[in-house]
Amino acid sequence: MRHVRLISVALGAAGMIACGSDSTGPSNLDATAAVKSLLLGLAQLGSDGSTAVLVEPAPFNAIAPFLDQATVNIDGSAQKMFSLALHETFPAGTCEETIFGDVIPADPDACTPPGLGLAVILWQSHSESEVPDRLAILVGDAGTSNFDPDTDAPTLPAVGVYAEGRDKVWVSQSGTLTSTVAATGQTCSVTLPPYAKSGVCHIAAFDEQGSIVLGSYDIYGSSTGTKTLAIPRQTLHGLWLDVTEIQPIGLAGTRLVPSPLTSRFVRPLLQQLRGEHH
Repeated sequence: MRHVRLISVALGAAGMIACGSDSTGPSNLDATAAVKSLLLGLAQLGSDGSTAVLVEPAPFNAIAPFLDQATVNIDGSAQKMFSLALHETFPAGTCEETIFGDVIPADPDACTPPGLGLAVILWQSHSESEVPDRLAILVGDAGTSNFDPDTDAPTLPAVGVYAEGRDKVWVSQSGTLTSTVAATGQTCSVTLPPYAKSGVCHIAAFDEQGSIVLGSYDIYGSSTGTKTLAIPRQTLHGLWLDVTEIQPIGLAGTRLVPSPLTSRFVRPLLQQLRGEHH
């Protein structure tokens, strides 16, 4: 039953994939056009009433000149996909309970460090004016992230979503992704999220390698097949937002977060799923 609950992470993803398109080869779009397509998809994901309101263009436009086309193997078939990696760090001692004070029940003895601070987004698009044809969103942490959706674990599990075509969505079942992040000397200008009183953005290099098994399920929770998404070791580029000082925000603020990180909308969903499990 845990897969049924985790599938809610992907409900918005099915609607963001272009109907009727089946792009499988490398895209002819330039980086700016590819980013425009991605933003359309992310905006549509946020339009379903969830906390996934990730439509602030500045962070993505900042990375456009450094956008890579990664090699990704999907069930053994090599694909060229645009890639964007995102990383967010907080000061030592930061607690979720402090940031989201009226979202997470107050417990003076609890301090949950912010998790899911790294995201890798992979996509194929055929037009800057349409949402992506294929989209993969992998959210975890620096180091090795485990995609086993064990909702009994003390920390939030990594989560992956892959979609192609309308109504074809797969959610991570198992696998790992190993990520090493190194900031370059170049800074970037982005709008800070509401919970960041101050912060610095760097263009960063992401050393990525992993393999994730994703499952597809019908409305009753029965498995309808799996796909394996493998990322041979390679370097991607992206943004590293180092939040140097935080400020508490409330529930309304979480729905308006223009943060560059996909993890900010996956986190509340997984917290809800974990709460429902107990």
